[in-house]
Amino acid sequence: MLQSSEALPLPVTPADLHVEELERLPAPDKDEFERDFLRRRRPAVFTGMTDGWAPPAQWTLDSMARKFGAARVVAAVLSQGTLFDDPATGVVFRHISLGEFIASLADAKTASHYVMAPTWNFPPSFQNDFRVPPYCVGAPHYRAKVWVGKAGTVTPVHYDIPHNLHVHLTGRKRWLLFPPGRGRMYPRGLLSGMPNFSEVNPENPDYDRHPRLREVTALGATLEAGETLFIPHGWWHHARSLDDIVSMNFWWGGQVVQLASLASTTFKRLRRIRRDEWG
Repeated sequence: MLQSSEALPLPVTPADLHVEELERLPAPDKDEFERDFLRRRRPAVFTGMTDGWAPPAQWTLDSMARKFGAARVVAAVLSQGTLFDDPATGVVFRHISLGEFIASLADAKTASHYVMAPTWNFPPSFQNDFRVPPYCVGAPHYRAKVWVGKAGTVTPVHYDIPHNLHVHLTGRKRWLLFPPGRGRMYPRGLLSGMPNFSEVNPENPDYDRHPRLREVTALGATLEAGETLFIPHGWWHHARSLDDIVSMNFWWGGQVVQLASLASTTFKRLRRIRRDEWG
């Protein structure tokens, strides 16, 4: 399958948004990672974390469609290429056919979904294609997802409770990260259905509505296949797919994160929001 974005230009970051490049380095061993990155909540781009995984040819869209096209996977609904924001329920999830979704990526129209599928949506053989990163092994809280999306798909600014390793397997994605803290990022609030999302659009900042954004220095990077982004818990992040992409991510954390994630899940269930996210 020919990717739909071979001539897609990189998006222009506004000149008045302060962005520094994320550091890139070979993946450190577990002790070094915990000392220098985890405890310091220091984001970075790591290389070499897909050693021992299935070879790159098995992560192409064609290969994923051949091997796992029959799978029914969880996908988020998009509106004009961005996560659909229902005022009451926030992100809306549905179950779709992976094969039919990948076939639809050849269409010139904007994608209507973004696959965000738990690994159990795939047959057991899929477990042989990847390795759980050593940083996550044995963590009280652990979850993993497979992401498949069309060029131009945007995930708005938000933060997660667990730590996150996002492993890029096919295609490029542009990331912007913002330091933890709520005061300068204008969270949407508990009644929005998306309390961990920001009102800010870093690709088109509105400094009249969000003046404190001028005080923020973002960290940015365009990740390619074989690179892994570490996003510590609490860091705000925004992503734009520059190509049709396949990636995996791993959320993990200790007992405090486990309890906080349980509280978040309970809140969603009580509010009846994002009910199909982990189906």
